[in-house]
Amino acid sequence: MSQFLGVAFQPYVRRWTGTPPNATTPWWNSYSVQDIVRMLEIVASKFNKICTYGMGYAGYHQPTTPWDQVDSNCRVALAAAELNKQRGQLVIEVAQGIYQQLPNVALQQAEIEAAFSAARAANAIYPNTVTSLVFTNEYVVNAVSTNAVNAMIVSNKQKARDLNVKVGVRSHTFGEIANQESHFHNELKTLIQNCDFILCNLYPGANTATPQQGVNGIAQAFNTIKTSVAAINSQCQVMIGETGWPSQGISFNNTANNVKNLLAYYEAIDKWAFEQQVTTYLFEAFDEPWKSNQNAQVPPENPWSGPNGAEGHYGLWYLNDRGEYTEKRA
Repeated sequence: MSQFLGVAFQPYVRRWTGTPPNATTPWWNSYSVQDIVRMLEIVASKFNKICTYGMGYAGYHQPTTPWDQVDSNCRVALAAAELNKQRGQLVIEVAQGIYQQLPNVALQQAEIEAAFSAARAANAIYPNTVTSLVFTNEYVVNAVSTNAVNAMIVSNKQKARDLNVKVGVRSHTFGEIANQESHFHNELKTLIQNCDFILCNLYPGANTATPQQGVNGIAQAFNTIKTSVAAINSQCQVMIGETGWPSQGISFNNTANNVKNLLAYYEAIDKWAFEQQVTTYLFEAFDEPWKSNQNAQVPPENPWSGPNGAEGHYGLWYLNDRGEYTEKRA
């Protein structure tokens, strides 16, 4: 088990039922703490850290909904703490996600407050389970959104300090920091100055032929970002927040997707992360079938957005027909 390799995690692993266009997946709030503990027992066999995406607030939850009664993501930190308590040691650390809910300010604030509540509750069960708060996912795309996230960081940084928790951001756009001509370079610079860490979502480029070539490209992109960030805030830790290779389906980067390549990519990125001592989160722990929409009418220009989309197939494990979490093998 590499101390530098973690994995992105959500508990939404159950299969589609019914026939398109009326196929369904289970309700978002249908996974219990016990369900999630069972998943994390599997995760802990290979990883000692997970990164989540949000607390579970959404448009169908009112901001006044108690933090532990929204979608099942709200239970992940608690489940990790319960597993740590059962094992009597810190087997899973959690980087707790905070999803973007703007322009609904009340819902965004509820999401932030919920993340703090989850961190407090989890760390009361087992100390240091939640180590950081990740403010938004791939929301930083222009000056306006960058400023909005920066305001969240600034407003909550001391509160996080008081809990011994770090604050940062996950985005796919941090490569822009190396481009002085970027339309939001100054805003990114300010954001980085205020972060304890950034998580860069980096995937192999379009039509990458082999997993090793994919890792080589990731390494080059990462090092460019890291150099630029070091010149702005040498205390800001640069990590990879997402990277992966799917086991089947059509992906946005048009790679050759099969189990053999998924496992080869996992092994290669694990080796690189260990050698370079870069904390890296693989996407994702378990296949999430809901991400490959069985009901979608697929536009020709976005073939990855429908039933044959690869996004539901990046996991190292999947839930089989017997309800067993099964490791993918070549």
